Amino acid sequence: MKKFLLVIAMILVSEAASARTSALQRILFDLGFIEDPYIQICPEDTKIDYKATEAELWASARKAEGGYNKCKPAEYYRSLFVNYPNSYREAYRRYVETFLNAQDFVMAMNEANMYLANWNGMNDSEYIHLLLLRAVDGEIKQSWRDKNRQMEFVAFSLGASLVQTEESPYLLNLQYRAFLDKYPQSPWKNEVLGMLNDSRQMYGKNVLSEARMFILKRDYPTAFQKYNVILKWGPAVGVFEEALYEMIQYHFELSWILTNKTLLSDFSLNMFLKRDFATVSTVEERKELSDQTRKQAHSYLEQMKTNLPNSPWTAKALKLVDAYPIL
Repeated sequence: MKKFLLVIAMILVSEAASARTSALQRILFDLGFIEDPYIQICPEDTKIDYKATEAELWASARKAEGGYNKCKPAEYYRSLFVNYPNSYREAYRRYVETFLNAQDFVMAMNEANMYLANWNGMNDSEYIHLLLLRAVDGEIKQSWRDKNRQMEFVAFSLGASLVQTEESPYLLNLQYRAFLDKYPQSPWKNEVLGMLNDSRQMYGKNVLSEARMFILKRDYPTAFQKYNVILKWGPAVGVFEEALYEMIQYHFELSWILTNKTLLSDFSLNMFLKRDFATVSTVEERKELSDQTRKQAHSYLEQMKTNLPNSPWTAKALKLVDAYPIL
């Protein structure tokens, strides 16, 4: 069966003349036999035709758009905006769209950012910025096999990356919020809000996984920092209620552990506590920290009871008081 699929894959790759991708190609890609047939990596530098007329370049570009090589139209559009100023805006817009159609999203981001750096404030800057964000969204969806890369672009889209500073306007432009703040009445507002929501949900799920990983390592302080990221987003994140419940649970748990000599003997737990708290050496110091942690758990519980009275997570949280009694 494997040999049969490999033979079919070779045939499909050799018959690349078709502009459409069959369902079988998609199945073979999902099985890992061929590269993604939709994606084409476009050359960074294309030849500029200085001899062709403006009309000839437009005709060639439109003809190339119907071909298999989705990168090809970029050659003609680049020649247009280099040689003919009157065609600059439309040609550049189509130039960026070419990379989106080829699913070379990094190239689309680069070229859209280049336009915004040189022509920001022009009438078509809003649309070019939209194309940039569509490229960001495309890269996020395209990178599903590389979790680290995918989450890197999710962080960029939310402005949550530490490398996004005023010294890197290129990266700041990748934020959905930057577009919404600049163009609050944009006709594409709902589209961008949809992309923002998708990224927010992915980011929330990833941070929740990270928090749980730190809990397994007994690194409660770092886990609490991760949970706090989700809580700051609020109910807009699908995992908010779950994160709030676990924040309550593990505050109660840590409070209980701090008064249990056997559990506290765990070396890694002691190491993390001493890293983040000045003193946890004496019984009195541990008791004080335990009381503070339990008080914080009750504070989160009150928030949950007030704001989410009918949530099943609230019902579960109420049982935690008895599950972790004061020793």
